Amino acid sequence: MSNDTPETIEAQPAPLSHLATAGQNPAFYRRLEWRSIAVLLLVVAALIALVVGPSLLSSDQPAQPAAAAPQPSEQDSPMAQSTPASSSQLPPFAQAQKAKARTTAQASLTRFVELQIQLEETLKVDSWAADELAAALSTAKSGDQAFLDEEYQSALNTYHQATEQLSAILQLGDEKFRARLDLAAKAIENFAPEAALEAAEAALVIKPDNKEAQLIYQRASRLPEIISLLRTAKNHELSQRFEQAQATYAAIGNLDPLTANLAALVNAARANQSMQDLNRLISDAFSQLNQGNFNKAKAFFDQALAIEPENPIAKGGLEQVAQQYELNLIAQHQTQAEAAIAAEQWQIAMTAYQAVLDLDANVQFALNGINAASVHLRTQQVLDKITAEPQKLSSEKLFLQAETILQDAQTLPHAGPTMNRSIQEVSVLLSQYRDPVEVVLRSDNATEIIMSNIGRLGTFERKTLTLRPGQYTIRGSQAGCRDIFINVQVLPGIEPLNLYCTETINLN
Repeated sequence: MSNDTPETIEAQPAPLSHLATAGQNPAFYRRLEWRSIAVLLLVVAALIALVVGPSLLSSDQPAQPAAAAPQPSEQDSPMAQSTPASSSQLPPFAQAQKAKARTTAQASLTRFVELQIQLEETLKVDSWAADELAAALSTAKSGDQAFLDEEYQSALNTYHQATEQLSAILQLGDEKFRARLDLAAKAIENFAPEAALEAAEAALVIKPDNKEAQLIYQRASRLPEIISLLRTAKNHELSQRFEQAQATYAAIGNLDPLTANLAALVNAARANQSMQDLNRLISDAFSQLNQGNFNKAKAFFDQALAIEPENPIAKGGLEQVAQQYELNLIAQHQTQAEAAIAAEQWQIAMTAYQAVLDLDANVQFALNGINAASVHLRTQQVLDKITAEPQKLSSEKLFLQAETILQDAQTLPHAGPTMNRSIQEVSVLLSQYRDPVEVVLRSDNATEIIMSNIGRLGTFERKTLTLRPGQYTIRGSQAGCRDIFINVQVLPGIEPLNLYCTETINLN
């Protein structure tokens, strides 16, 4: 037996070794069981042939010097006939190219396995494309053999072909699924339960976990009950039981809110119910009117107009109620309102007109009267505010507003003695505040003068200003004296203003 240590033979990794991270998924191994077992058997057989074979040969023959040992030719070597050349026998660049081809083939296989898992888990391909899947798996198996033979380019091409086969199956499954789902939805819309259920079940065979398909299946399953309820609702409508029809439609909506034309059916039932209620209210209103129950008759007519505001019969009924009952009461309120207007009691007039409108919101004289009383009341309040605070007329903006208010007040149709007196007072004030006024200021040429709305005037002995009438504040400051503050109302004929610091400050 030779003392030389036999050369170590390294086993080639199996094609699926790069997917070792999938070991946590038993389902993954079950799908690839046929491939894994074949690869494992091939690798083990190669290792036994390479390792055990040389050892048996060396144990039967005595050791020979290395130079005299016979060199078998490639044709005579059994391993040369069955096993590709070892990568260690290739030049470095060829080894690198071979390693690159091997990695690329493994990546292509990864894509194939991902698509296979997707097909088997999401599309349940065994139930509708088993032959196509078997063909793809057979192609992938051929790629595995090429991989084991280290024919990596051939393996890559074969894996790519198998991947394209799976992609075609995936596309076919999506097309079949969508076609069956659309067919089921159309059958539901056409109220064909058997066709809808059959198509929905066919879609679920392809994608049993798809939420949209499950919803379509539920809708198809409920379709017979919905058809029965639709017949019931239509019978209610034919018998003018519109409330019961609406309740039935609500039950249909609970079963399937997507039922075709459900919204239109509900709206039609509601409209018929409204018309039925309208006719009943008008009938009850005239019945109460004939019995002399005017308040009840008016209430029924009002309810009818709430359903159909322009209904001419209900409007005519209200006119009859007004003529027979409310006419005298309205006339009383009108008399009260007109007396209040004459006495310039605007708030009382508004209350009286509002009482008429509470009886009938469409009485035109009350609408006009309450609006007129409101305008007179607001105008009187503004005139009173102007006369109470005339100094604000020094603001050009407020002055212009006051002029506009005065003009409007002079055109009011119901102005009485009180308002006319206010109009006269405001007219006088506006004439006073309309033109600028010359104001003479006298000082000691040592006091610093500041005037509101004007600014710093400095020191002077005498200064004449042209000012808008109104209220102004003057401040005087001088070293050693306490500041002076004067509020002055500038009006026509104002006397000269003396601005002196009179109170000294003791700085010691």
